[in-house]
Amino acid sequence: MLKLGLELSEAVAKYMVRHRKPSSQTWRTFLGNHRKDMVSSDFFVVPTVFFRVFFVFVILSHDRRRPAHVAVTEISHG
Repeated sequence: MLKLGLELSEAVAKYMVRHRKPSSQTWRTFLGNHRKDMVSSDFFVVPTVFFRVFFVFVILSHDRRRPAHVAVTEISHG
């Protein structure tokens, strides 16, 4: 309305949409700042063609994008 040269009263102005800046850092900034401290993990089962079952646990480091730890064990049939 102001661009059209129309003046608004304070009663109308309080209902207008205000564009706010984020009050804190964005999610992308947070991830970039803490990447060296973050890891992800996964646990999965690998069945083989010889009917063996392996359990695999993997921890990935986000700063180097490499595995930080890998553990594999076989289920015991005893």
